[in-house]
Amino acid sequence: MRKYMIILGEKGLSGMVKYLLDLIFVGGIGIFISLPFSLKWYLNYMYGGVSDNIYYFLLALLYVTGVLALMIVNEIRKIFKTLNRKNPFEMDNVHSLNRIAVASFFIAFFYVFKIIFFTSVLTIILVMVFIIAGFFSVILAEVFRQAVTVKEENDFTI
Repeated sequence: MRKYMIILGEKGLSGMVKYLLDLIFVGGIGIFISLPFSLKWYLNYMYGGVSDNIYYFLLALLYVTGVLALMIVNEIRKIFKTLNRKNPFEMDNVHSLNRIAVASFFIAFFYVFKIIFFTSVLTIILVMVFIIAGFFSVILAEVFRQAVTVKEENDFTI
């Protein structure tokens, strides 16, 4: 008899990923709280300090996109909860994927705005990643919506 890795469930791969997402969420909150100090330290370390205008611009950008990123991680955590219950085809997951898409598009927008003032190759790549993530989430939400519809139709016929 061959042993297979358990994928879904609390003791499976999805359970481990959910635990990792919980750690990322808590760590993200810690980073979010420490932003004023860590950003100032980083700018002093890398550039020997910058003007207050740049500091406050970057701080605002990181706070806004940080909230959106924490929202994305939280929505993914919700999706993994349903995977661990072995019931992924729920409308809640469709709504979560749509919220992930909106947050991804907003993050991309804010970093396009940053590119206007501070051009960076990494920022351009970040914009592309979040645009792709937004479109992927929209498409995946539609796939899940259709799966929920089929599941509900099958539940009614049994």
